[in-house]
Amino acid sequence: MGRNAVQGGLARKILVMDWELKFWAFVLNSWPGFAKFRGHQSMSGTANYSSPRWAALAAGGLVAYLIWDQQHWWGLKAEYAFGYLVPFFAAFVIYERWAEIGPAFRPSSGPVAGFRERQKSLIEGILEALALVAVGGGLLSFGLGALYKTMEGNNLISSNFMATGFAAVLLGGAFYYADWPVSTEGAVRKRLRVAALFVFPALIWMLSVPMFSALERGISTFLMNKVALVVYTVFDVLGYAVIREGSILRLPLGDVGVEDACSGIRSLMASLFAGSFLAAVTFTALWKKVFLVATAMLFAFINNIFRSLFLTAWAYAKGPEGLDGAVVFFGVDLGNVHDLTGWVVLGLTVGCLLLLVKLFSIRLTYQINPEELR
Repeated sequence: MGRNAVQGGLARKILVMDWELKFWAFVLNSWPGFAKFRGHQSMSGTANYSSPRWAALAAGGLVAYLIWDQQHWWGLKAEYAFGYLVPFFAAFVIYERWAEIGPAFRPSSGPVAGFRERQKSLIEGILEALALVAVGGGLLSFGLGALYKTMEGNNLISSNFMATGFAAVLLGGAFYYADWPVSTEGAVRKRLRVAALFVFPALIWMLSVPMFSALERGISTFLMNKVALVVYTVFDVLGYAVIREGSILRLPLGDVGVEDACSGIRSLMASLFAGSFLAAVTFTALWKKVFLVATAMLFAFINNIFRSLFLTAWAYAKGPEGLDGAVVFFGVDLGNVHDLTGWVVLGLTVGCLLLLVKLFSIRLTYQINPEELR
């Protein structure tokens, strides 16, 4: 039985590796740089695997592989549960921008890569070469991550390599395939504009996978210490008996520790996702997008401070065990105090972001009375 189990496991691994080899053969064939390297030429009756249509299909395959890989972390870590929404939100952003994306990848005349027949400026040629390098480097990064995952199973190194590689592939491919064959005037700006349309669908996968453990632990520890310091300072100024030892607060009825869940790392990641999505679908100006994402992080930190103050006050009055008390609202169990306040903080942060989006969308107009000009 043991030998049969080993043989069965080996057979499954060989089957997976065979499937992956076929998949990567197709992906490489869809990369224009690989086609050029082989001297590939499109001929009538022969499928052109380096066309935008085939490249999009290959990108879809990479997305499916990413989902298969990252869903492990979405279910394992509560702070990354928003990852289940990432495929739908990324697809929505592309759908919403399709009026601009679609025409950019439809060649006006000639072969699929016809726009490369026109005279290109030096800058455009350099950027096109860099786009090919980005696609090639991204495929290499993705492939190494997939290979390491096949050998070692789920691990952060593979997931981060694949997420980073996909971002490079999508952004580089978007610039390379953007098609304006009529003239060179404004071509670089237009192709960069097309690539910018894919920033959210490309980079969001890097946010939905956990960071390397050392980096995540460093951020979490930094946040824990800052939250504990602010809470201690507020209670000390108000005259309450509190002693701080690192991220531990010693209260009269027991100690309260600012742990990972209370550091704000969960609300920070979820707020980053929400801020990035809202910035992508509501604003066109770059400064507004950056400001909204930065404000999302600020809102998450401030709201988590209020949550920590509330929880500390609750523990001060009822003891640390009071944080595990159930909250029942009209007969519905909403969970314990600790977890419920976490959801409230997330809701407040999203509400603040929506309010900020609304304020940024207000257009002030002033109607001039002709009589005032006389």
